[in-house]
Amino acid sequence: MFLRDLPLPGEDTMAKPKILLVDDEPDIVESIRFSLEPEGYEVFTAADGAEALERARELEPDLIVLDVMMPKENGYRVAKLLREDEQAKRISKRIRIILLTARNLTSDPDREKMFMDFSQADAMMYKPFEIDEIIGRIHGLLGR
Repeated sequence: MFLRDLPLPGEDTMAKPKILLVDDEPDIVESIRFSLEPEGYEVFTAADGAEALERARELEPDLIVLDVMMPKENGYRVAKLLREDEQAKRISKRIRIILLTARNLTSDPDREKMFMDFSQADAMMYKPFEIDEIIGRIHGLLGR
């Protein structure tokens, strides 16, 4: 170990939880990022499903906020593929996943359950959402 590897006095030595935000709408990504960084999270982004898979496999974030309707690969499938990676030990930990969708499925609970079962996501939220609501959901899933 080198002296440069030691923390400075008063420096936070706890690793910040990593969050991957995935949405093809930059305004949504930036508003969530703007609210998460002061909460002590390290935030990464992706703009489509293919990039989300690549970044998630590379970063192994603690949580992913994942839009459902995106170019290249939809969020349900991305979540399912990540769960398969976890089971095959290609990813070393369980990643919490929150799906974001503009389609409100609360009026069709069977359909919502089908999508949740397929994707194996931890939670689903509907656009538009209050930023405090998504921050609260993230805190809850990460035990903060």
